Amino acid sequence: MNIIEISQKFPTEFDAIKHFEKYRWGKTIICPFCNSKKISKRTKDNRWHCLSCNRTFSVTTKTQIHNTRLTLQKWLFAFGLISDAKKGISAKQLERNLGIHYETAWKMYHQIRDLMSIENEKIHLDHIVELDTKIVDEDMRKCQAEKKGTPTHIPELDDQKEYYTKKGFEFKEGKYKKPCKVGNQKRGEGASNKKIAGAVARDGDVIAHVVKNTSFKELRKIIDKYVNKDRKKTVLLTDEARSNLKFKEIINHIVINHKKMYSYRGLNTNTIESFWAIIERQIVGQHHHVDIKYLDKYVNEAVFKFNNRKHDDMFKSLIKLAMVDKN
Repeated sequence: MNIIEISQKFPTEFDAIKHFEKYRWGKTIICPFCNSKKISKRTKDNRWHCLSCNRTFSVTTKTQIHNTRLTLQKWLFAFGLISDAKKGISAKQLERNLGIHYETAWKMYHQIRDLMSIENEKIHLDHIVELDTKIVDEDMRKCQAEKKGTPTHIPELDDQKEYYTKKGFEFKEGKYKKPCKVGNQKRGEGASNKKIAGAVARDGDVIAHVVKNTSFKELRKIIDKYVNKDRKKTVLLTDEARSNLKFKEIINHIVINHKKMYSYRGLNTNTIESFWAIIERQIVGQHHHVDIKYLDKYVNEAVFKFNNRKHDDMFKSLIKLAMVDKN
């Protein structure tokens, strides 16, 4: 929903409040303290009074935006602005658009990123899954154009592809181009402490988190938490990094040696690489610098938007998430 539609649908704060109440309770107001349905009429300050426990509450009581001092109208505008921006917007831009202080806009944006993380934790990956790591601030990959003489037949990979194809896994072949410019940045894992690990299901969802290091132990946490427990129903694709080689012990695993090629007859990690491109444009291109302390929040935003890229209800999803009970 764009800004014009939001302003037309919610011209007053009362309209915004009623909309949030619809998502939280539907037609029947329920006390968030005792779950009673014996509620008195709405007060002038848009609060409700429970006749059972004698407490008052509003639509935001005990939700993810509990105790907010911002109007719900501004929350709706923020949801619209942020959900429409593929690579996000700056807190400074949010400040200007909503007419609030920078510190308020910054905290509000982080709260919205926390809302997004609620849905991200429900992600489930299976079938063909790609796993990779990303070091923010630099591109560790070499240029595809440098890989002259890439072999047309690799018996080992041909055998593995044929084996898994017979089991119902379809590896679609596609065109792949990689820009040649990599710059003069430092290389290697020690060049930056901003490391992200991610996994994506082909034509499905992605999950990514900031990690301390890119060891097998650290990467396995993602597989154990988000990938189908029935490992026979999943094939994992990774590059040739040493930390990835142990995955063959716990899951069907195919290694793509990036020193030789980036894609071979549908065997590649291009989907997760395309997600890293979004991350880089968001963090480096839009925000320019992100402190490691908050990096996971920015990653949560990118994950949420990637997984909802084919849906038109991202705005509605944020309202639903805002109304989730806060433990």
